[in-house]
Amino acid sequence: MPGRPWDNGGPQTAAERRFDELLRPSRASAQPADEPAPGEGNGQVAPAERVIRGEYFTRRLIDSLEEGGWRLFNRRGAQPLVIAVENALLTGRVDLRNADLPYLLEFVGCRFETAPDLRQARLAGLVMWNCRFPGINARNLSVSNDTVLRRCRSVGVVDLADADLGGSLLLNDSELRNPGRRAIYGDRLKVSGALLGIRLQVAGEIRIPGAQVGGNLTLSGGTLRNRGRNALNATGIQIGGSLRFDVDRNTDRAFTAAGRLMLPSARIAGDLRLRNAQLEPGVQPPRRGDSQHDDPAATLVADRADIRGDIQLDQNFRSGGTLRLVSATVGGNLRMAGAQIDLRWLRPPAASVEQPLRAAHLDGMQIFGNLDARNVVVRGQFRMTDVTVNGSIQFNNAKLVGPRTDVLRASRAVVGSNLECREAEIIGSLQLQGVRVGANVDLRSARLTKPAWHQHRKGYKASLDLRAARIERDLVCAEGSRTFRAEGAVELRWATIGRHLNFWGCELGDGFSPAALNAFGVVAQELTLLPHSAPQGRITLRQAQCELLADNAVLWSARGGLDFEDFGYENFSESFELTDQDRVQERLGWLRAASGGAYQPGPYDQLANVFRANGLEEHAVTALIEKQRHRYAATSATTRPGLRWTVRLWSLLQRITVGYGYRPLRALAWMLLFATAGTAWFAVHPLIPVNEQDHPVWNPLLYTLDQMLPVVTLGQDDMWQARGASQWVTVVLVAVGWTLATTVAAGISRGLHRER
Repeated sequence: MPGRPWDNGGPQTAAERRFDELLRPSRASAQPADEPAPGEGNGQVAPAERVIRGEYFTRRLIDSLEEGGWRLFNRRGAQPLVIAVENALLTGRVDLRNADLPYLLEFVGCRFETAPDLRQARLAGLVMWNCRFPGINARNLSVSNDTVLRRCRSVGVVDLADADLGGSLLLNDSELRNPGRRAIYGDRLKVSGALLGIRLQVAGEIRIPGAQVGGNLTLSGGTLRNRGRNALNATGIQIGGSLRFDVDRNTDRAFTAAGRLMLPSARIAGDLRLRNAQLEPGVQPPRRGDSQHDDPAATLVADRADIRGDIQLDQNFRSGGTLRLVSATVGGNLRMAGAQIDLRWLRPPAASVEQPLRAAHLDGMQIFGNLDARNVVVRGQFRMTDVTVNGSIQFNNAKLVGPRTDVLRASRAVVGSNLECREAEIIGSLQLQGVRVGANVDLRSARLTKPAWHQHRKGYKASLDLRAARIERDLVCAEGSRTFRAEGAVELRWATIGRHLNFWGCELGDGFSPAALNAFGVVAQELTLLPHSAPQGRITLRQAQCELLADNAVLWSARGGLDFEDFGYENFSESFELTDQDRVQERLGWLRAASGGAYQPGPYDQLANVFRANGLEEHAVTALIEKQRHRYAATSATTRPGLRWTVRLWSLLQRITVGYGYRPLRALAWMLLFATAGTAWFAVHPLIPVNEQDHPVWNPLLYTLDQMLPVVTLGQDDMWQARGASQWVTVVLVAVGWTLATTVAAGISRGLHRER
């Protein structure tokens, strides 16, 4: 073919002659070779006979379409030819821009001196095995079948922006290098099948925002390196299958990435799998003045992503940066069991107290399944404010480390089933204000140490904060395989527990926080407060309400005392009997000791109401008498020192004589005693008649009764005249009679009122 432009470069090489033979319709395509050509894999220069000039390759490929042989061949209904080029060195430019080729181009063990230009080209297929090239320029490329770049090495950018690939895109075992820049540039890439990069190694950025993949996007066993930048930018990607960054089953090699995986607004019809993956942020610590809402050390960013299946971040998953899934939607489960997230390298502990490190940032996330974080190890803050989980949240056997910080923030979270944190090690505070839990909150055997430090109040926060929470069934902070322990306060202010609030076998407080348990306004059906040791702080039960109460002496010996004013309960878990006088006195002793000398009538009235509701009237009277004794003691303490003895004397007389009016039968006994004493006195000291001419008959008993009975008169008072000591005895009998008779009447009236 003399006169052609490429003839000016010299005669055809052996490789060019073989390529020319391939274009003849009668020739069959060559089979791909799996291994690179000799000399290609170790950097040796290919022999001259293996050189194909890029201009010759391009012109000969395009001119073959004009030859009559192709047209005749095509009319016979034969399939498009496979043009296989093996072990060749393509020099110069391979320029197929805007070419429309019905060929499947296959390059095996080839090397390109310059990046092939496939912009706007239309091919039946493209296969490159064991090839080396300085990138590919394939913008707007259209391929009818699969596009294969297997075991290839590229130093440069593989540009697939706006490409439309009819089959799958295979990048298995390839190595793409363009450090600090884009290794793959695939904005708005369309792949009808799968995008597979199994064991793919990339130094640089994979940029595929807005891409559409019909099947799976798989980088299992791959390695992405772009420290301090995006290792993968897949913003707004749409995947018809799953996105897999997990272990390669053939080699057991895990996926690793140094740099961010960007998936904001992604739409994934299947799962997002990072099981056993190793993620490194590869960034410097944030500078002073950076926004606190940013996550500068994020390894995975999937804000507003919509994943219809599961997110798998479990087993041996490791991350040295933040997992950010703000406002993401997960149709299945978020699995993090056994994962480890460690951000200790980012900031020293003292600075972390002022600005906590976010290890996981899930604010506003919606999970239709479960959040499984069993055995997870998190060193940093796990933030999940306003999260909605239709199933359960499980942190059983987890270790959350954030000393003096809010290690878990889940304010206003909505959980359809259980929130479990059994046998967990929590170093920091759990902030769960306003949560809504459909079943149980279970912290059995959990250890909560080193609560967060409040910067403005200059004090420690609560270890467990459940203020205004609504739990439909049980809140369990009890002993299991070990004692439940909370060094800081347990804050339950205005929480609502549907069934059981259980603090059995617990250890509350460490002495540094003033409060151990704040249950102000709590509402529960059953309240169990049976700590293992005396709480090291104040117990607040003010305005709390429950139906059944279980407590013990250890609770009432709390170091900070108990605030139980307006605490309402209907019964005790362990019922009282009429013979339990010692238990009644013990409970009254608890109330007396816990009041600290202040007069608090409410607890005594509440205790009396409980006894009375159970038919234990005698126990109720005992409680009310103790209330009055406490009342007079408090009154005496506030009276002038010179008059205190009168209050105490009056209290003593009331208690001894009539039990402050609650024991009217005791008043009758005292009346009988005084009547007997008066009769004996007047029998020995008879009185002088007022009018001796009437010849009255002296009766010491009638005279004594006439003095003691108020209102009623027996006629003896006007007939006799008392003088001397008898006069004072008469005055005492009158005073005692009025006092005791009034007390008896009041007691009878109170009894009738109770009967009504």
